[in-house]
This record gives sequence, structure tokens and C-alpha cells, in this order.
Amino acid sequence: MKRRSRTPSTAFIRASTRSTTPPSTSAKTETMCNSPALSVARVRILELPHAADKCYDYQIPPELSGRVTRGSLVMVNFGGTAKRTALVVGLSETSKYESLKPILSVSDPRFFLNDELLELCDFLRERTFCSTGDAVQTILPGGAMNTLFRPHRDPVERLYRLICDPSGLRLGKAEARAVAFLGGGEKSAAELAESAEVSAATLRNMTAKGILAMREREVYRNPYAGRGAVTDDNRLSDEQQAAADSLSALALSHKPCAALLYGVTGSGKTRVIKSVMDRVIADGRSVIMLVPEISLTGQTVDLFCGYFGERVAVIHSSLSDGEKADAWKRIRAHQVDVVIGTRSAIFAPLDNLGMIVIDEEQEHTYKSDMNPKYHTRDIARFRAAKQGALMLGASATPSLESYYRAKCGIYSLVTLTKRYGNAVLPEVIVADLRTDAQKGQITPIGSVLRTEIAKNLANGEQSILFVGRRGYNNFMSCQKCGEVITCPNCSVSLTYHREGERNLLKCHYCGHMENVPEICPKCKSEHMSRRGFGTQLVAEELHAAFPEARILRLDADAAAGKFSHEQILSEFREHRADILIGTQMVTKGHNFPDVTLVGVINADAALYLDDFRATERTFALLTQVIGRAGRADKPGRAVIQTYSPDNETITLAAKQDFDGFYESAIKLRKQLQFPPFCEFVLIGIHGEDEPEVLAMALEADKKLRGYLADEFSDVKSYVFGPFEAPVYKVNQVYRMRIIIKCQVTKRVRELIGRILADFPKATPKSAMHIDINPANM
Repeated sequence: MKRRSRTPSTAFIRASTRSTTPPSTSAKTETMCNSPALSVARVRILELPHAADKCYDYQIPPELSGRVTRGSLVMVNFGGTAKRTALVVGLSETSKYESLKPILSVSDPRFFLNDELLELCDFLRERTFCSTGDAVQTILPGGAMNTLFRPHRDPVERLYRLICDPSGLRLGKAEARAVAFLGGGEKSAAELAESAEVSAATLRNMTAKGILAMREREVYRNPYAGRGAVTDDNRLSDEQQAAADSLSALALSHKPCAALLYGVTGSGKTRVIKSVMDRVIADGRSVIMLVPEISLTGQTVDLFCGYFGERVAVIHSSLSDGEKADAWKRIRAHQVDVVIGTRSAIFAPLDNLGMIVIDEEQEHTYKSDMNPKYHTRDIARFRAAKQGALMLGASATPSLESYYRAKCGIYSLVTLTKRYGNAVLPEVIVADLRTDAQKGQITPIGSVLRTEIAKNLANGEQSILFVGRRGYNNFMSCQKCGEVITCPNCSVSLTYHREGERNLLKCHYCGHMENVPEICPKCKSEHMSRRGFGTQLVAEELHAAFPEARILRLDADAAAGKFSHEQILSEFREHRADILIGTQMVTKGHNFPDVTLVGVINADAALYLDDFRATERTFALLTQVIGRAGRADKPGRAVIQTYSPDNETITLAAKQDFDGFYESAIKLRKQLQFPPFCEFVLIGIHGEDEPEVLAMALEADKKLRGYLADEFSDVKSYVFGPFEAPVYKVNQVYRMRIIIKCQVTKRVRELIGRILADFPKATPKSAMHIDINPANM
């Protein structure tokens, strides 16, 4: 093995057509061989950090000839005899080096990268400054990296059919049942066993006698199989039809393009999207439909499976590794027209994309907080450009950046101004909590909201209450010395939870749990108090105020199981509960016809956070949750509880005035030169040794400012920091930040690359990462 120079050899070739799946094999060779006699693979070692992520030449031994392709994952020796996983990025007949190490084995053939995904891997490396290993692990389905070189056998089922006339045969009772059940069709062994009580031994005997023929069919693990109810109501209003026609024209042009579907809550954006999907699929192309949260996956799957049948695949993090792998296999086998999922579904290996839909495109969950720190919108734009597809964002509250691009003509803007089916926007009541506080009534459920809930219960109508935090109380403190009980691993307070008879303090960052202290750990006072409220406390107060009410809770604790959130939502949709209390899981995308009241327990919770997007997120959150009410023929109401009733963000959200909010917010962004008028680059330094992290942050800042004063003096930028992250310590890892305010040009990327090269391996206990336009500042 030798490292190659940066100039690529003309002998290396790129596949002119998309890669095909290579067969699985393995081989071991310890001798060094001369490369001119054999083929050569150029690879990237997945375990190397970004700064050392270069290409290396390896020999393809005869037993693997023809089985190693561009995009294969292989096992090699690197740095002595250490075995490492590598990605093949090119093939050649020769190498400039005389002696190369051989490739040891080829991975599971299910997992390889076709040409587009290889280019996407390079795109991630260049745009997010991640390593090839990070990019490959992100693109492949979850868990794949752990099973690449393990022997496997795909699960199969055995199918049987009659191949002779059984009328003249002497059949046993079980054989006769099998013949009667099969008729002229084909049935699985499981169906024969369950419905006709025919054993596997009987089927083997009948096959041996020539009565039956057997074949094996691969079985795909799909927890969503059979989901969905067909609906005949696919009619569109005139406004929806015009929107669908405009978007279809873009999608069917086979040219890369981007559009924003902006419509008020309840305007039927999903109906429009389904109509466009239908035309794209009829055109022989496929669609990726992204949702921001797993809790929205179920209803989306039900809708589209009911319409498009079994040619729908689902990808999200709650699926098992096997279910994710089987979704990939189905997609690769061209058995899928529509892929539905959360952020990771953007990497589905569809090679005939016609449209990528990003529903609720403003949501911060579309930005990855793990390496590579990509935004789904950027990946969608890249894939749409490569395949001549439409990238479609959809929202009632689009991000300011996307709406600005639409206003500037970068995106096509398609608007829906009316609710579907003559439904009207809900009446909004802004409840001033200061009035209750002056009367000594400090409770999560104010007097106005309490009255409205009582009305709904009396009328047999449903209500949704949004609470910003899960748990019972936000924190616990000492009334004497003020000590707040914090997590030993993180620089955050512990949240008080009630779980049956047991009370616990939990960290929502690292998962640490401890018993509730009876005395202050600092001053030993017995006067401990709990402050703030979460979903558990609100549920308890509702039970006390309305004992007859049927109440459900939807948060990360209540929906910890694989399909728990779907079960809770299904119960509520079937009107087996009167009130649904939840965190952000309940605020967007859901359509409950019987919900006529929504309540926001504390609209101020996210409004005053130290983040320039705080007002934008608060406006979007309020608008979305208000939009859950009155979506059918019954008028809806919304109660916004706040201590700041005159705040512009709250008053505009109460009016559902997105355009008014946009004009105000974009004006301020321009004055401050904040996105979309600039970009932010976050240089993160993190590690377990606090002094080491601080020293590294100071050194990085010194080098950065030095480069900007000298070699990169042409780069217009502002540098802030180094300073502590808002949550300084998470799970015993200390975090420092340096932020560059600039336009991310080629020169800025060169500058960042130089900084990373100055810290190629960092130290054993500290590391550096880059985040372009972080979701949270």
C-alpha cells in the first residue's frame, strides 16, 4: 500500500453506467504482489479523519477479479496488519507503485454505492468537512457498517403449487387438504400450515412425489405491509388543482428545479402533493416524501399506501437494522415508487427520482447534529440536480430562508390561501396569564383555557394542549441556598419525573437518573422545591379539574416504544380520548376532524431564547398548533397563554399573518446581516479534558485570526469567540465554539480546510468539527 499523489492517474476509470450489485466473496492473502500483473483499486479508508482522508492503491487478487467494483466496500490491511474498511472509488489496470497490498475481502453485496451515491459521498465530504467514513455510514442504512463482512442468508419463504392432475392419485388426508387448498394457485408453507393444517414434512413428500412444485421467494421485513385505507375522495378544489398543475409541469420537465408550496394550515397541501406524485409515478419516475418527525410517519404511510399500494417503502431510525436493510433491497430491486421517512430517507438509493418532497420544510430536525452535519435541503437539491428532479418544500410557515428564495425567484412559489372544504381558520384567544397571577392563580391551565376545555367536554368535542417540555417539573432547587440539582455529566438541571409510585430526577441529554433528594446536597436544608411544569404535571392537573375526561399524553416518555406514538394517535383519532397533551409531536401535520380546541400552555417558553431564530420558531410553532383546530365542518378555537400578550410575534401568530411576520423579520435580518443575507460557520472543539479543550480552542482561534489577517485577508468575515456552547458539558464532554460570520465561498472552504489540517488528529481527548449554518446557535 502506498499513498497516491493528489493528481489522479488517467488510468483510473469511472463507470459510465450505474454500478451493479457485486456478488459477495472473501479472500485472504498476506504476500505483497506486483500490481502491473493484476488490476488495481483506488480506495479511501473509512476509519481515517477528514485531514488524513486520502486515496490509496490496493491490488485486486485473482479470486476477487470482477467482483470488486467502483462503489464496493472492501477489507484491507492498513498501517501494518490492522484490518480496515475501505470504499473503492476507482479501478485501474496499473499503478505507479511496484508493490501493493491486496484487498482481503468484499462486503455484503447489498451495501454498495452507485455512481450518484458516490458523488453524494464526495459532496458530503466537501460541504460538511466530514470523513469518507462518516459519509458512508450516513448514506448506508443504519447498522449496515456492523454487518458488512458477516456471512448472511436472506430470509425466504417456500411457495407451493400443483403440477399434476391429482384425481387419480391415492392421497392421505393431509395431502388431500393441501390439494383442495391450493386449487390452481400458489400458497406459502405458512398459509398451508395455518389454513389447511399441512405440515412441512407432508409438503416435502408431495414435492418428492412430483405432485407439487416448490420455489423460494425472498421475504422482506416490512412493518408497514398492508397499511393504508383506500379513499375515493381525491377531488381537488380549483385552487388546489391549479397548484398541482403548476408543480406537475415542473416535475415532468425532467429538469432540476425547486419550488415552495406555501399554504395556510388545513389548505390541503398533502392532497396537492399526492396529485403531483401520481403524475410523476405515471411518468415512470419515483418520489421521496420526507417528514420531520417519526410521529408523522404513520399517518403519511397510511395515506400513501392506501393510494399507491405496496410500492411504498419506509425508512426511519425506529426501524430495526434488518427492516432498514430490506427497504434498501426493495428499492434496489425497483419494487418501490415512493419512499417515506424522516431525514435519513433522503439517501434512499432510487435511481429514477422525479420529485423530493420536504414536508414542514422549516423544521430544525432536517439538520443533522451528528457528523456529517448536513441539511436535508442541501442533499435534496444535490440529488434533484443529478437526476433532473423537482425539490419541493411544503409548509404553512416556511423558513425565512426558503421564503426569501421564493420571493427572489430562486424557487417557484405556489400558494394556497384557503382551507379545504370551506373550513375556516380558528378563532384565536390570547389569554394574559398576568391577570391570573395577580389573583394568585399560578397554574399551567389558566382560567380562560379551563373554561374553553369545559365547553368542549360538554359538547363532546376534542382538545389538544401543547406543552413545551416533558416530565413533571423542569427543575428542583433549595429554598434556602438556591442550589439547583444538576446532572453530574452535563451542565443542565435535572427534570423531575413521576413514574408510577417512583419519583426520579432525569437528564434529558445523557439519560442520567437519580432518586429525588430529601435534603439539599449543599446546605442540608430540608426545604426543597420544584419549579416549572411539563406534560406530566399538566395531565395531573387536568385529571383533577376534569375527572370525567379521558386524557392521553404524547411525548418521548409516553411514546418510547416502536409504534407507541401511532397507538396513541390512533386512540385519539378514534375518539377514545377527549384531550391529547403533548410536546411538539402534536403541533404539526395531524388532521383530527373532531378537534375544535387547541391550547398553548406557555407561548413564551421559546420566545426569549438566545438564538436569532427564536421568534421565527415561536411563530411557526404557534401557527402550526393553532392550525390543528377546526379542520372539518366544526369551527375551531385556539387559546394562547402568555405573559407577553403584546409581543409582535404572538400577535401576528394569533392573526395567522405569516406575510406580516416575514416582512418584519426579514427586515431585521437584513439590518443585522443574518441569514439569508450571510452564513455562519461554527468551529466546534470538544473533548473530555477541559483544560485541553480550552487550550485547543484558543490555539484554533489564534490560527484562524492569523490566516484572516494574512493569507486570507481577502475574505470578508467576522469572528466571534471562542466561547462555551449554550450547554457547555454533555455526557462528560466539554464544548467550545468559534463562529465565523461570512459568505461560504471557495476561499472560506480553503480556510476551513487549512484550520482542520492544522489539527489533523487533534489530541487523544479532544477533537474538532465544522458545522455550516448550524440549526441552533
